Amino acid sequence: MAVQAPTRKNSFCKWLGAANILASLICAGKAAPAASVEPAVFASERGVLDILMIAKPKPIPSISFAPRSRSAPINPIGWVYEICRRPASGDDCPAGPGTVADYGGVRLALQQGDTLKIRLINRLPKIDPAKLTHANDPGQANLYLNPTNLHTHGLLVPARAPTPTDPSFGDYIFVSVFNSGNGIPQPQTHPHGAVAMDAVEYRIDIPKNHPSGLFWFHPHLHGLALNQVSSGLAGIITIGNVGDYARGDAVRAPFPEAQVRHLVLKDIQVLAAGTIKFEHGSAAVADGEVLNQEDPDFCAQFPADASEVRHGSCPGTRNRDGNDYTGGQWYFTLNGEPYPTIRMANPNGEVWRLINASGSLSYDLHLIDEANGISMVMQLLAVDGLSVHLPQNTPMATMVELAGARFKMVDCPPAPSIDMRSLPVCVTELVMMPSARAEVWVTYRTPEGRVAPAPRGATASFRMVGLTMGSGDKWPAFDLAKVEFAAAGSPNLVSSALDIQGDALAVMQPTGIFGAPVPGASPAPSRAGCKALANGHRRRIFFGLEDVAEDASFALGYEEIDERGAVVPGTPRPLTRFDPSQNVICLPLGPGQMPVHETWELVQLSTENHNFHIHQTRFRIVGGSSPPSAGLLQDNIPLGVAVPHIPDVMEKQNGVCTPDQWRQGQCSSTPTVIDIPFAQLGEFVYHCHILEHEDGGMMAKIRVVPSPN
Repeated sequence: MAVQAPTRKNSFCKWLGAANILASLICAGKAAPAASVEPAVFASERGVLDILMIAKPKPIPSISFAPRSRSAPINPIGWVYEICRRPASGDDCPAGPGTVADYGGVRLALQQGDTLKIRLINRLPKIDPAKLTHANDPGQANLYLNPTNLHTHGLLVPARAPTPTDPSFGDYIFVSVFNSGNGIPQPQTHPHGAVAMDAVEYRIDIPKNHPSGLFWFHPHLHGLALNQVSSGLAGIITIGNVGDYARGDAVRAPFPEAQVRHLVLKDIQVLAAGTIKFEHGSAAVADGEVLNQEDPDFCAQFPADASEVRHGSCPGTRNRDGNDYTGGQWYFTLNGEPYPTIRMANPNGEVWRLINASGSLSYDLHLIDEANGISMVMQLLAVDGLSVHLPQNTPMATMVELAGARFKMVDCPPAPSIDMRSLPVCVTELVMMPSARAEVWVTYRTPEGRVAPAPRGATASFRMVGLTMGSGDKWPAFDLAKVEFAAAGSPNLVSSALDIQGDALAVMQPTGIFGAPVPGASPAPSRAGCKALANGHRRRIFFGLEDVAEDASFALGYEEIDERGAVVPGTPRPLTRFDPSQNVICLPLGPGQMPVHETWELVQLSTENHNFHIHQTRFRIVGGSSPPSAGLLQDNIPLGVAVPHIPDVMEKQNGVCTPDQWRQGQCSSTPTVIDIPFAQLGEFVYHCHILEHEDGGMMAKIRVVPSPN
């Protein structure tokens, strides 16, 4: 099957990103936004998808940046994955429609039981060390050579390292792939795993009981994750189809793939010529240069006045640190397009599969009816790649508890009395921190939330309303896309809500991936320091700073607590920045190589938000009112903020408490309690998925090994 390549129907106005507001307004009146398009698709054939993936620089044709110093617009240089089916020989993709190198990304379409094979080639350029935040960190002397690797985010697969008989990697992040054209890396005392030159092989086997859903891939090179993702290196993975878990309520038929829209949210900061302060001093930047060490203060959080139209971008400004980004532009794209038009022409609506592929930017998303300014109701279908399951009698308080701070849930309008497998979940707001995925059913609704035929000319704005992360970053407001409701006729598949087969429940059943014996696991002798938690014991993870006097020393702490909440002697580990040579946690599978559940407490010590993420599994929020079989399974969750009760925290400690201050009541922070099923072997990590924080050290290693019996 040939690659399904996207087509672009309209050219986005090349002047929309200009700093001159009048020019932007004139342009907006003369040219329509580009039509939203699907990412190109590479689908598996006969159970295998075998591709060549080349990380390389490339101009972004959908973004036209108009600098002050010249009349011709610039297409900024992003970093993209050039992808083709693996050629018979060589490490180059052939010219032609079978090769795709889009900034917006591609979709790798897989099915349960498939094998994904990737030959990853690094052709990224060197980076000026003066423009790298972590170039002088211990063990990071080679960062300027721009090594890379690959992580298949959200896939429930082993973190498999190479063996003498199989040199390929699974979803294993402890490898650094260097471009030999940039020079040979020097030996280091703290290498981040294996070193490969130019190319590396990945083989990822999708389990036959893997849930259908939305996942993604991106680099996970410690110290450079923010730079590489912010420059564009990311794409989508799907397993199965939406129709596997979503059916109509009027006709019990699977929701058709033709009405599914994949929307990848990426952002990129483009500079005007000048001098910028970086972590280790000032450096000159050129017109059109990409600031891959992304700055949250690049533009003002909100428009200065009504004349500042933010259609897919915001203008750079002078920030509080003294950097002058005036003349630059921060672009926010859907599938690589700033401010596209989404035209909805089917009366049964669409399923939108959303992924925040930003490095650090968090979104507060609303679909605003432009006729009345009201946030429209959408049905939430899946979170982080797993469809939701809520019993019909689930109270609203429990729904809110299970969702954490990710959604604003509202009562769904009354639906016909039919036997739905899961209670429909309705939302009017999606808070998506980096790496979050959400799938929603979107159709025209009245202000009361009822499904109805759209009035002629009905439109909406898909909008980021702005978001403040406690005492930390202030993310800007802007419009992501214009939505046109242009359906003709009456719906024949869906009348009120989609009927959802909840994988959040199915994966826990005896044949589910968290309920069945772990494939490939066989009894092995116990490892030193690797034992199961005692009954009633929990792990406690602290999120804060290694040194509260150093505001960028992002770190994680650890301790085990017993059934009475007392700290188990010998287990505390102080807040420490990531050390790739140390496993903080090691645990065996359960007897018979069954998945094992653990309870973790996540303790936020910071007055700015963090975003907890763990590889190779999912977790469920544990609350007083939530039954074990209900809810949403997630792989990332926003943590609230600590509330200090002593002035030192804000005045001397960069807004971050210490564990002792938390224990003594000098800081208030209620732990987020989660249940985690472990069903995959290997070494992997848990971390904050705000990549500035991850690169700064807020990450730790974990290892899961076979049970001895």
